[in-house]
Amino acid sequence: MTIDPSDGFTDNWAYLRTELRWLDQVLMLAVARQRKETHEVERVAQSKADRATSAWWKGIITTEGKVVYDEHRQPQSGVKTNYQQQLEGKIQTSSRRGIMLALPALCDRLQLTLFEKNLVLMSLAPEVNRRYARLYRYLQGDDAPVKTDLPTLDLVLRLMCRNDHEWRSARHRLVSSSPLIQLNLLEFASQPVDSSLNSPLKLSMPVINYLLAEQPTQDALETLLQPSSSAKQPALLRRSTVTADWSDLILPESVQSALQYLVQQIQGQTEAEKFWGVQFPKELLLGTIALLMGEAGTGKTLAAEVIARSLQTSLSSIDLALVEPETYPQLLQEIADQAPSVLLVKSAQCWLGRSELISPVTLRQFFAQRRQVGGVTLLSVHQPAAVQVQWRQAVDQVVKFPMPQPTDRLLLWQRAFPPSVPLSLAIDWNLLATQVMASGGEIVKLAHAAVLRAAATGAEQVEMSHIAEVLAQQGKPLKYQAEPSSTRKTKPKRTSAKSARPSAPKTSRPETVPPSSESPTPEPQPEPEAIESSSEPPIERLTKKPRKPTSKRKAAS
Repeated sequence: MTIDPSDGFTDNWAYLRTELRWLDQVLMLAVARQRKETHEVERVAQSKADRATSAWWKGIITTEGKVVYDEHRQPQSGVKTNYQQQLEGKIQTSSRRGIMLALPALCDRLQLTLFEKNLVLMSLAPEVNRRYARLYRYLQGDDAPVKTDLPTLDLVLRLMCRNDHEWRSARHRLVSSSPLIQLNLLEFASQPVDSSLNSPLKLSMPVINYLLAEQPTQDALETLLQPSSSAKQPALLRRSTVTADWSDLILPESVQSALQYLVQQIQGQTEAEKFWGVQFPKELLLGTIALLMGEAGTGKTLAAEVIARSLQTSLSSIDLALVEPETYPQLLQEIADQAPSVLLVKSAQCWLGRSELISPVTLRQFFAQRRQVGGVTLLSVHQPAAVQVQWRQAVDQVVKFPMPQPTDRLLLWQRAFPPSVPLSLAIDWNLLATQVMASGGEIVKLAHAAVLRAAATGAEQVEMSHIAEVLAQQGKPLKYQAEPSSTRKTKPKRTSAKSARPSAPKTSRPETVPPSSESPTPEPQPEPEAIESSSEPPIERLTKKPRKPTSKRKAAS
């Protein structure tokens, strides 16, 4: 197909018609080739098994006596660039005349490869004419698991790649770093398929409208890219300033020594250069990659914060369980750009496990890039079995975080409550440490819930009963003897005589006579505490009649 580059294109649709005519020729050749191969297979095949294994034997059994190469990626002696050169010349002529062409402008703006441009063209064609959908259905074969009008990844790779090298490069570019995928301009349409090669490729509606516009503009292109760019603005990597130090860690001595060794490996390089003038070779200035294993709440995140503070830097962290696999390229790019000295990757089993969420090649490149930074990379997992053996051997150090023992849990319980919260003296810390099997993170959550429980009930302080109620709600009943309310450290209420006998008749108080030597010594009145501890009921004693005067007092009167 030849075109005259001197005239240029009159408008965007003139350019599209030229590109679609080229696509027609590509599809016609592919249809003819597939018909020929189908005819040859049907002449020889005698069963479904013969048809399914035709890729093995059709290179040996041929009517022409030639080797038939697998699929359509046949080696070519030369590269036909005449059409592409003429097309590019015509595009440049149109640009000099001020005519904007949508697809070339998009390719220039995003620096798309030739494969990506052809992919966009194939995905756009069914939006122009339905006959492209019928051709795609035929070329995708009767054995395709899903019948779709859209081109699949397998079909695009077969038609647009001339050899295996181009096939591998194009696929890696598309699934790892293509701007079309990152900016949500192109997506793998969700279909119940078993292989990614069978995934249909679909352009977003804003891209389709832009490519089919009568007169596309630069503002329209920027508007097309702007929403996707703004949606990508929130960074996946979270950076925080830490304040924890080694005294905050409640871990076995062996675990703390392993963590301190990680810090010393980085600090030693700096100190040796500063005080001794040692110039280490570049290959020896390697960062450290450590695998932290332990149940949730055993102190892995706190240990990362302590390491970051020891190295006088911030902590960058990401939880892979909270991000979609489609955002992994963006995450890896953020890590490469920021190059944090201390990086914590939570839920690292998403990368180190048996699921192919990230390719082994990409992961090895990530390890190599982190070792060149000269910092510490911490990969956190809950279960050792979730990590493949090859990645366990690829890290520099494995640190296991055990569940806390009773002595550790005692300190964890005592530190779990904020200093401003009043605590009852009756709280049995030893009982909590021995009976409640929990990690440090769980203990902090339980203490927080107990504080809320006490505050909600109007208590003056957190009691042992509040902690027991929270434990019962969490399915961890505490076996202890509840303390009687009279023994709690609260001020007892005094009982007044009026409130003690509301219905008793008033009695006249006897006249007070100055004491004399002959008068009997008056009995002391009991204090309120003594009244409550007396064996007689309070009401009966308070209503007792006054003592009658003696005979000598009668004579005096």
